[in-house]
Amino acid sequence: MNRQQYLAGMSVLLLSMFIIGSLIVSSWPAGDITNIGLEALGKGTFETYGLTFIIVGLVMFTSMLGGVFLAKEDDEE
Repeated sequence: MNRQQYLAGMSVLLLSMFIIGSLIVSSWPAGDITNIGLEALGKGTFETYGLTFIIVGLVMFTSMLGGVFLAKEDDEE
Protein backbone atom coordinates (compact mmCIF):
# COMPACT_ATOMS: atom_id res chain seq x y z
CA MET A 1 0.00 0.00 0.00
CA ASN A 2 1.46 3.34 -0.98
CA ARG A 3 1.28 6.58 0.98
CA GLN A 4 -1.58 8.07 -1.06
CA GLN A 5 -3.83 5.07 -0.43
CA TYR A 6 -3.01 5.18 3.27
CA LEU A 7 -3.88 8.89 3.51
CA ALA A 8 -7.09 8.39 1.53
CA GLY A 9 -8.16 5.56 3.82
CA MET A 10 -7.41 7.60 6.93
CA SER A 11 -9.35 10.56 5.50
CA VAL A 12 -12.40 8.39 4.79
CA LEU A 13 -12.21 6.87 8.26
CA LEU A 14 -11.94 10.26 9.99
CA LEU A 15 -14.77 11.74 7.92
CA SER A 16 -16.98 8.73 8.66
CA MET A 17 -16.24 8.99 12.38
CA PHE A 18 -17.04 12.72 12.31
CA ILE A 19 -20.38 12.21 10.54
CA ILE A 20 -21.45 9.32 12.76
CA GLY A 21 -20.38 11.20 15.89
CA SER A 22 -22.33 14.27 14.79
CA LEU A 23 -25.44 12.19 14.20
CA ILE A 24 -25.16 10.50 17.60
CA VAL A 25 -24.51 13.69 19.59
CA SER A 26 -27.14 15.87 17.87
CA SER A 27 -30.50 16.20 19.50
CA TRP A 28 -33.35 15.44 17.17
CA PRO A 29 -36.48 17.22 18.35
CA ALA A 30 -39.63 15.19 18.00
CA GLY A 31 -42.48 17.38 16.90
CA ASP A 32 -46.03 16.87 15.86
CA ILE A 33 -46.56 15.70 12.33
CA THR A 34 -48.66 18.20 10.47
CA ASN A 35 -50.42 17.78 7.19
CA ILE A 36 -48.94 20.21 4.70
CA GLY A 37 -50.22 20.31 1.18
CA LEU A 38 -47.89 20.11 -1.76
CA GLU A 39 -48.76 23.65 -2.79
CA ALA A 40 -47.77 25.08 0.61
CA LEU A 41 -44.60 22.97 0.65
CA GLY A 42 -43.61 24.14 -2.83
CA LYS A 43 -44.31 27.80 -2.06
CA GLY A 44 -42.40 27.65 1.21
CA THR A 45 -39.41 25.95 -0.38
CA PHE A 46 -39.11 28.06 -3.51
CA GLU A 47 -39.92 31.39 -1.88
CA THR A 48 -37.23 30.82 0.74
CA TYR A 49 -34.61 28.90 -1.24
CA GLY A 50 -35.44 29.74 -4.88
CA LEU A 51 -32.14 31.38 -5.74
CA THR A 52 -30.26 28.55 -4.03
CA PHE A 53 -32.05 25.95 -6.17
CA ILE A 54 -31.17 27.85 -9.33
CA ILE A 55 -27.48 28.17 -8.39
CA VAL A 56 -27.20 24.50 -7.37
CA GLY A 57 -28.94 23.47 -10.59
CA LEU A 58 -26.47 25.47 -12.68
CA VAL A 59 -23.52 24.00 -10.80
CA MET A 60 -24.84 20.46 -11.29
CA PHE A 61 -25.50 21.09 -14.99
CA THR A 62 -22.00 22.47 -15.47
CA SER A 63 -20.54 19.47 -13.63
CA MET A 64 -22.49 17.09 -15.83
CA LEU A 65 -21.25 18.81 -18.99
CA GLY A 66 -17.68 18.68 -17.65
CA GLY A 67 -18.03 14.97 -16.94
CA VAL A 68 -19.33 14.28 -20.42
CA PHE A 69 -16.51 16.33 -21.93
CA LEU A 70 -13.88 14.45 -19.89
CA ALA A 71 -15.41 11.05 -20.71
CA LYS A 72 -15.56 11.75 -24.43
CA GLU A 73 -13.01 9.75 -26.37
CA ASP A 74 -10.94 11.46 -29.02
CA ASP A 75 -10.93 9.91 -32.46
CA GLU A 76 -7.37 9.28 -33.49
CA GLU A 77 -6.91 8.24 -37.09
